[in-house]
Amino acid sequence: MKLNNIDSLFRNRGVMAVFEIENIENAIPVCKALFAGGISIVELILRTPAAETSIKTIKEAIPEMIVGAGILIQKGQSGRIKKLGADFASAPGYNPVIIRETKELGLPFVPSVVTPSELEAAISDGINVLRISPAYNLGRMPFLKSMNYQNDFLNLNYIPVGGVNEENLNAYASMPQVLTVGGTWITPKDLIINKQWDEISALAKRAMKIWNANKNPKSQIYYEISRIGG
Repeated sequence: MKLNNIDSLFRNRGVMAVFEIENIENAIPVCKALFAGGISIVELILRTPAAETSIKTIKEAIPEMIVGAGILIQKGQSGRIKKLGADFASAPGYNPVIIRETKELGLPFVPSVVTPSELEAAISDGINVLRISPAYNLGRMPFLKSMNYQNDFLNLNYIPVGGVNEENLNAYASMPQVLTVGGTWITPKDLIINKQWDEISALAKRAMKIWNANKNPKSQIYYEISRIGG
């Protein structure tokens, strides 16, 4: 049995919005804005007091939204977020303790790998979806392609996070092994603090348009026409 059968959660959903929630009152509005823009998967970074509670709040208000918890680094976090309704979790590294916890709980989990040894460990643990973070600092697409090259026959999938934006999204989307990307540019902290939900919806729509155009070649002509026409 594979530890990580997370691909079904991400496949065909497109871009994942990654953000922090400092005020729980903003949790539902920001997710409604994203959903209106076509984004149906989010990752809440567990760096604020409101983060864990926001998971439950969002899942109860918008059950269609896939909600993940980002950067699990402490023992015991997995159990708490599972009870709160998180659909998946991710981590900034490859921690065997967190791997065991999520496996025992049956919580879909995406660890980060940045070296061939970490990639081999993931393969040995039956993990088939891997986070590449920070993608920009690691060398962007050339790094990702080189990481995948030796193991392409294993049908691994990747989630690049960190430094992904509107300018390079098309390149990531065009790589078949990229299941989704994590984007913080869609939910800038200032837009959330100032409750600029329409602007977040607009960023989400643009991101999904670029993603769909590059994942579906038939829509490329439509995307170019719509981009020129504004």
